Amino acid sequence: MNSGLINANPIVYGKKERRARTAPVDVDEYAAEPIDQLEIFDHIRDIKDPEHPYSLEELKVITEDAIEVDDTKSHVRVAFTPTVEHCSMATVIGLCLRVKLMRCLPPRYKVCLFIFHSVCIFFD
Repeated sequence: MNSGLINANPIVYGKKERRARTAPVDVDEYAAEPIDQLEIFDHIRDIKDPEHPYSLEELKVITEDAIEVDDTKSHVRVAFTPTVEHCSMATVIGLCLRVKLMRCLPPRYKVCLFIFHSVCIFFD
């Protein structure tokens, strides 16, 4: 691999099997549908890493457990962990996550991203 990469040999994990989402039977078609952790994860799981041909899910940069959704307060929190501690691509990854979620979610939602290293960095 190219020696100019920050993490030339990342650990690649398997992808989780996609779970089918079930829609409630008696729902008002004009009512707002609640958004949950699985839906957020499905939106961002296939974003590609800026340095590698793998998705953020395959590199375990994002996991379903690191997503919190408060639908009543229209708030989404996503924590992600770059593959190396001092990753210069963390900002790019954060921007990709934010843009994807801003495009997928209704405008009432506030998205907060957290980068986990040895020190937690907060993007509001």
